[in-house]
Parts: sequence; C-alpha cells; structure tokens
Amino acid sequence: MEVALTGVRILFLCAAAALLFVATPPASGQQPEETIPFETIVKYVTAGPFEQGNLVIYVVTDRREWKRVWKLAHITFPARPPLPEIDFTTRMVLAVFHHYTGGSCTTSIAKIAKTEDGLQIFVRETCPGASCGPQPANVSKPLEIVEIEGLGKSIRKKVPDLIVDHRAVECEPRNQAGH
Repeated sequence: MEVALTGVRILFLCAAAALLFVATPPASGQQPEETIPFETIVKYVTAGPFEQGNLVIYVVTDRREWKRVWKLAHITFPARPPLPEIDFTTRMVLAVFHHYTGGSCTTSIAKIAKTEDGLQIFVRETCPGASCGPQPANVSKPLEIVEIEGLGKSIRKKVPDLIVDHRAVECEPRNQAGH
C-alpha cells in the first residue's frame, strides 16, 4: 500500500513532529537552575597572592577555613581588616580569586545558581572595545567574596563552575562640535 504525501499530510506530520519536541520532558532527574541570592562581603580590583595567577574558587563552610581564606585575600595588604562574622550553621562563603586581566576591565559576579550538578557562578567581565584606543598597561587580579545560604554537603563538595560572559564596550564617538 502506497501513501501519497499531500500538502495537508506533510503539514500534519510537521506539526506532530514539532509537538514531540515541545512536549518532551527534560531528561530524568534534570531540574532547572535555582538562582541563589548573595551578599558581597568584599570586592577588590587586585588582591590575593600574586603568584596565584589562575582562577581559584574557595567554598568556605567553617570558621577555620574562613580565617585562612580571609588572610590569603589580604596577603598583599599592609593591614588586614577584621574578619567578618559569618554564621556557618546557616550560611557559607564563596571566594573567587579571578585570573589576571587588563586594568581597564571590570569583573563582577552577576548571578549564582544551584543545579543538580552543583553551583554555577556567572561572572561578567567588561573591557573597553577596539574603538576605545590604547588602554593603560596596568594589570589587575580581581577578588570577590560573597555570602550565600548554607547548602547541602553534596553541593558544597563539588567545585563550582565559573561561567564568564566577556563583553567589549565600545567607546562613544566624541562630539567634535562641542569639544
């Protein structure tokens, strides 16, 4: 038996195929990400040990580790500020020692999310675009320490994923008439 594919039958098959894609549930156990509110404790343009040029993320869940990370964050400071109090029974700390970047760039944690695979830290790095001309040759090593709600051990033991959104911001053309 042969079936002729008329225009109506083709449209029906396309619509049925589209419904299969739309109605397909996520893979078993997959859950969407849950955004976690955070409070910035400190944010520095340059901090931490200079020899530690690569990205390092610390998940801090107790006072002993907190003291160690706080000291590391301020290793190049002439005087270390007092250690902020954190209630580690309900809270935890994330310290993100970013990689070296151009001094005209800014780096900032934009969002933190929890998935079944662990934590994701979304960072926005914004640098001057090509139209901005030459930039100073200085280099920075940003550090950001944030406080979040305490999470279960299964999440805390996994190294967080860092997702960086690199953006180039072009400079405004100068107004020649108004100088």
